[in-house]
Amino acid sequence: MILIVLLANWLSWWHDTNSHAAAARGAKAYAAKQYPAAADSFRKAHSIAPTPARAFNLGTAEIAAGNREAGSSTISAAMRDPSLRADALFNRGNAALSSNAYDYAIRDYTDALKLRPSDAATKRNLEIALRKRDAEQRANNGAGGGDNKQKQQPKPQPDTRQEQPQSDPNTEALLRSVQQQEQEELSKMNRPARRKAHVGW
Repeated sequence: MILIVLLANWLSWWHDTNSHAAAARGAKAYAAKQYPAAADSFRKAHSIAPTPARAFNLGTAEIAAGNREAGSSTISAAMRDPSLRADALFNRGNAALSSNAYDYAIRDYTDALKLRPSDAATKRNLEIALRKRDAEQRANNGAGGGDNKQKQQPKPQPDTRQEQPQSDPNTEALLRSVQQQEQEELSKMNRPARRKAHVGW
């Protein structure tokens, strides 16, 4: 009986050690920019002991390896962990942006900014996505007459998300608000300190 308990404990320890070792191999491969190898190692670690953090790592490596659709789907599982949600939204937004799925990228960046309003990288990528979407819309609207309008309508792209996001009128307002808040903070930091008025001089 004692032998069975010891064997069960050893198997549990061995199981965790292998998932940790696979995750460490994935991190090393990712740091060396060997993204397919990193994705394979993270996939093994996640299959042994699934966690939101391992889903985040696997999804990020899959996106970096060029498998954006699978990576976006995998990284969505990481959003169950509130501490990973903003980073997962940012990475999923990056995958959408690189696939020219601007509405999805804008939605993910906007949601990430709601969680971390002062994140400069997310603000920058949101601005890029907004500019690219606007440029694409201008190109589609100005490219021809009535017969071309049928041909210029964007084709629906297959995606794991359930509904096509509508253009959110509050997105630009949120971005402006965050930028204004940042400008106010910068101006406060750059403002020379006031000297106290001395009474009786």
